[in-house]
Amino acid sequence: MSVLTMPGHFLIFVLIFLFAVTGNASAHNPLLRLVYQFPNATWVENIAVRPNGNLLVTLVNTPELWEIKPSRSLADPQPQARMIHHFSDAEMATGITELTPDVYAVIASNHVWKVQLDNRDGEAVVTPINTIPMGNLNGMAVLNRVAGLVMIADSHLGLVWRLDTNSGNYSVMLKDETMAPNTDIGPLLGVNGVKVLGDYVYYVNTPRRLYCRVRVNTITGQAVGPYEVISKGVLADDFAISLRGVAYLAGLTDNVVVRAFLNGTQEVVAGSLNSSAVKTATSAALGRNQHANVLYITTGRETGDVTTYGGKGKVMALTLDA
Repeated sequence: MSVLTMPGHFLIFVLIFLFAVTGNASAHNPLLRLVYQFPNATWVENIAVRPNGNLLVTLVNTPELWEIKPSRSLADPQPQARMIHHFSDAEMATGITELTPDVYAVIASNHVWKVQLDNRDGEAVVTPINTIPMGNLNGMAVLNRVAGLVMIADSHLGLVWRLDTNSGNYSVMLKDETMAPNTDIGPLLGVNGVKVLGDYVYYVNTPRRLYCRVRVNTITGQAVGPYEVISKGVLADDFAISLRGVAYLAGLTDNVVVRAFLNGTQEVVAGSLNSSAVKTATSAALGRNQHANVLYITTGRETGDVTTYGGKGKVMALTLDA
């Protein structure tokens, strides 16, 4: 979830604060390539990979869901992009997760929607799941696919909601001091990106620079083990996690992607503080099938212009070396 989701009167102050430490130089990385770049004033917020390899991304500057078809060969050199849906009565689109093959839950402001792309005609069928009126809905992940349960980070309240996508019922699932919000980077933010691997929930707290996990009951969502801090000191907005438990943290205004291991070690795999390669990295997702060694990275902007959304949000692809 980006820092652009707080009330408007905080916006300019927050962006001045966050972008003051960034530069515009671009670091060359032969394993990193551009997939698609949006026009000016576009902030790409979150990402999911479709079974066919196409990418779904949410936008913060406008409440929209887009599909990107990456270029796969020299015979097909140009990526293609199309808007899947504009969510009316919302200010922005944030979290996205795949419920079942080609069926997704998408957050648009405080509304959660089901977006079905598994139709033969290729058109999206969009239906409401429910509205969670409190706080600031943010990162989202499937908790239990069979039961249709997802979890949603609430960055303002510092907790995680459990939402039944079939009934629309929701309740507080997790709340811990490691999720608590503060204003260290300007806006009130706490727990942000969330993921599930096995019976562990992994999450980041953006302003506190924490990457954590907790074992849960995957039906009730309640914690059944201690809250563990895996690593400290890494700014992260959202992240991807591999089946081996290796996380790729999108470093927001640190302008990097960090690979974090369960033993607490970490390394930068893309970008640098003064690079524009993955400037304002917002989220990441691993490719599927033959592209499983590709990490897709979304970004918010490439400019320090704090008066508008500015810049051209983009999607980058990083070929992983391990």
